[in-house]
Amino acid sequence: MANQQQDESADQEEVRRWKESSDQMQVGAKLREHDGHLALFQQFPIRRTWHKGEWWYSIVDSMAALSGSANPRNYWSMMKKRMFAEEELEVYTLGVQLIKLPDPSGKMRETDCANTAILLRLVQSVRSPNAEPFKVWLARVGAMVMDIGEERTQRAEHRRRLDATERDLHELVEYRGIVTPADHVALNDANYGGLYDIPCELTLLRLRPGTFPGALPETMGSTELAVNALQRALTNDLVQQRDLFDVAPITATAREVGGELRGMLQRMGAKMPEDMPQYPPLPPGEWMPPDHPSRIQWDLPDEVVDTDAPLIVIEARERGSAPPRLEEPEHP
Repeated sequence: MANQQQDESADQEEVRRWKESSDQMQVGAKLREHDGHLALFQQFPIRRTWHKGEWWYSIVDSMAALSGSANPRNYWSMMKKRMFAEEELEVYTLGVQLIKLPDPSGKMRETDCANTAILLRLVQSVRSPNAEPFKVWLARVGAMVMDIGEERTQRAEHRRRLDATERDLHELVEYRGIVTPADHVALNDANYGGLYDIPCELTLLRLRPGTFPGALPETMGSTELAVNALQRALTNDLVQQRDLFDVAPITATAREVGGELRGMLQRMGAKMPEDMPQYPPLPPGEWMPPDHPSRIQWDLPDEVVDTDAPLIVIEARERGSAPPRLEEPEHP
């Protein structure tokens, strides 16, 4: 009986998690329709929208992340009263605005929102161990801009191009001495190293907290993606022209190409790659081609079983016994 109750409880928990995941996806899609984005701080999704040229964040969502309260809406309501009583501060005078954001059902409803500066001020009034990590996270995501107009389409196109040139390069060098995962990591480090004037990919990840290894392109703009794609393509060409083999000469060439491109940007007075604007992550479904190796081929046909093929039967027999007599198959 106890085991049955535990199983039912586990099933209910699984259903709840799936429902929450579905709701978040629905909210994220609705936000996109209204120039919004679902940002993630640790495990907490925070709705935000592009309003008057800057990001505005749901304060209730932010309070959930900061306080860990099971009822963040009530926490925010009590906090407003406390700030007025203790600090004589009216949050709407501070600049908090009512902006429509989608609720879990996808309906657009007005909710208290704050821009980066206002939210940083509110964080000061929250007694939470998450306050400092939240500030670091806010500085990171707040620096992103909204990819409105043609930029989003161009990002998707250049993301596809970078992926193709990067895969071509890694496939090429597999026949030239770069074989192990560590070898390919060294090539990745070299690709970023010369272009960004850094020792390795990890250095750039530290400059862009919240980004995971291999996911740096997801927040890049079209120009930064294009420069990276050019670096990969030129490296590919030079490896073949110079007939290079082994890790050291190939990675040295990758750094050389990146350094030359960086020098060109400097001479032209253009922004350095590390200073180029960052954007909300581009979902794989928007740029990844149907035949990409990372895509799951859900529409592949089921395996066809030939029902007319003879069935092979293997029989076990005791040691020393005679093998079974094979009978000829009957033919109609």
